[in-house]
Amino acid sequence: MPQLVSLISGADWTSFGPTTPAQRFYKDYVDAVDNHGFTHGSGLRYYAKDAIFHNQNNAQYKGGDEMWAWMKKLFGQFQRLRHDHVSICEIRHEDGTAQIMSQSHRNIWLSGNSTDKPSVSIPLCFVCRIGPADDPRAISGLQYKEVWLYWDTALLSPFLPEDAIVFRTKNILTDPEEH
Repeated sequence: MPQLVSLISGADWTSFGPTTPAQRFYKDYVDAVDNHGFTHGSGLRYYAKDAIFHNQNNAQYKGGDEMWAWMKKLFGQFQRLRHDHVSICEIRHEDGTAQIMSQSHRNIWLSGNSTDKPSVSIPLCFVCRIGPADDPRAISGLQYKEVWLYWDTALLSPFLPEDAIVFRTKNILTDPEEH
C-alpha cells in the first residue's frame, strides 16, 4: 500500500530543505533547470533511458537524451528561470519508487529582461515517479521513470509566437511536422 512520506509547504522546503533521497534528487533537478544545467551533460543524469515525460499539451518525450534536447530548445530561449514552491508531497510505493507531486510557480525572465522581476510567473504542477537508476551518470543512483507536467503555457502567448516550442502538441524531436 502506498505510504505518505511527507507534505511540505514551500516555506518549509525553503527553510529546511529536502529530507529524503527522492526529495534531494528532485531539488537537484529543479536547481539544474533553474541554473540552465540542461545545456551540458546528459539528461540520463535525471531521466531513465525509457522514462516517459508527458507534457501538458499531449507531447511526449522518451528518455534522458530526448528530454535534454527538448529542454535545451524550450528553456534555452529564456534569460532566466526560477521555481518557487508552494508545496511538495512525497508518496512511497510498494515497488520502492517514490512519487513527488509539487505545486510551484515557474518564474520566467524573457530574453532582454535583466530586472529582478520575472516577465511572467506561471502556476505549475509536476508529478513524477522516481526510482533506481539505469545509468551510472545518474544523480544519487536515482532517475525519473515517468513525469507529468502541467503548467498554464497560455500565459506565455503574449510574449511568444504561435508556433513556439512551448505550444507544440507533438514531440518536436521525432514528429516531422513539428521541426
